[in-house]
Amino acid sequence: MQKIIDFLKSAGLPDYVLQKNVEGFRRHPDIAEEFIEWLETGKYREENPVRVEGYTAKDIAELADFLDGAGAFNFLITLRERPEKAKTYIKEGFRIK
Repeated sequence: MQKIIDFLKSAGLPDYVLQKNVEGFRRHPDIAEEFIEWLETGKYREENPVRVEGYTAKDIAELADFLDGAGAFNFLITLRERPEKAKTYIKEGFRIK
């Protein structure tokens, strides 16, 4: 988890945003583990990636090219915790208001 914390700190996130992100990864250790792999390699897992509602982090990054790995893995958490809301974002093409 420390690698995730260090990465998020290096991104300059405000403390409350950093803590919210870390809490999400703590609730979903499978997603955190794969995110750490991405941090170490810069590549999405090809074999047995975490799938949420049929999507992998790589799928999300391809659908929303403005999301980096951190965004894609965070979105997997959203997809798991609030699937209907997340699927609406996907359906609408990740429209930014």
